[in-house]
Amino acid sequence: MNIVDGIIGVLAAIAAFRGYRRGLVGQVFEYGGGLAGLAAGVVLGPRVASRFTEEAGITAVVISLVVVFIGLSLGQVVGHLLGSRFARLARKAHFGPLNAMLGAVSGVLVVVVAFWITASLLVQAPSRPVARSVGRSRVLAVLNSALPEPPNVVAYLRHYLDTSGFPQVFAGLPRQIGPPVDLPGRASARRAASKAQGSTVRVLAAACGGVQVGSGWVSGGDTVTTNAHVVAGAGEVTVEDSEGRHSGAVVLFDPGTDVALVHIEGLAGPPLELATTPQARSQPGATLGFPGTAAGRLVIHRAAVQDRYQANGLDIYGRSPVAREVYELRSPVREGDSGGPFVLPDGRVAGVVFAASTTDGDTGYALTASEVASQVAAGAATTRPVPTGPCTR
Repeated sequence: MNIVDGIIGVLAAIAAFRGYRRGLVGQVFEYGGGLAGLAAGVVLGPRVASRFTEEAGITAVVISLVVVFIGLSLGQVVGHLLGSRFARLARKAHFGPLNAMLGAVSGVLVVVVAFWITASLLVQAPSRPVARSVGRSRVLAVLNSALPEPPNVVAYLRHYLDTSGFPQVFAGLPRQIGPPVDLPGRASARRAASKAQGSTVRVLAAACGGVQVGSGWVSGGDTVTTNAHVVAGAGEVTVEDSEGRHSGAVVLFDPGTDVALVHIEGLAGPPLELATTPQARSQPGATLGFPGTAAGRLVIHRAAVQDRYQANGLDIYGRSPVAREVYELRSPVREGDSGGPFVLPDGRVAGVVFAASTTDGDTGYALTASEVASQVAAGAATTRPVPTGPCTR
């Protein structure tokens, strides 16, 4: 049994026992008071935090959480006092047995929902074993398919807990990774990559008090496609290819889909063609990118499609919901790989790498070619620079 499922089972049993003794009436008031206090804390938390800090960072999150906890605690205390009084009235009215049974059921439901919300935060934890255990929980997988997406405050907290630099592919718990597929041979992957490596570039964006590093690929005679989170907040963008560094300008910036187009003159590599036909499971290929932040070399990974689906996630700022068609790839993705191509054996681009799995180090995600085709066409048709929005941190 998955350890997370075991913990849920134990806590649910304890909650059922406590709920049976407390009764539904008492718990309704206690949980109702807690929810009211929680809502007040969520509303007041950011306002209180803004009085202590103007930056949206870890300090603001901690202050907001403290206010939320205080509101929750006060609400529960008031609810407990009121619930005790009304529970006595229920016993006098001979609703005791029914009240106890419903209390047990409500206790279990509260524990399960609380774990579901907490789990959506833990999948962004720096500890890969913790995230992997959460991602493999059968109980949470069932809940994730049955319940709506977590509230916005959860997404807000997840964004600041995430240290990967990638956007959130899933707004709630991640979809469970499919069964692994066979990877192509190394020679086959090298042949596929050989047709695209001259057109795969390194992207450097001076932004947010530092340099953001990613990858990209030549999608037009003078345009490079990359991810929006690579160039977000950039004042200057540089592209590095086999002939050196070239200054460029962002001409398309889509923080929802996570696509950006950079106009650059004098690119060495030829444009790559998109393969917009949906690729089936086990389709072999290769991913290309420049992982790491130091001046590095192009890295080629064997890759294969494990699945294709619509992922309901969040934009690069962790604020607005967005639906993306993605390939789940059996291919590792590291910081710096963002924006690199997933290429087929014939050298066509089937997807744009944009994120890594939080639960499996050998799985990455790529936007499908059909998902980015309209942006690629629009970016190739203009040379006018556009704003690149605020920093993602």
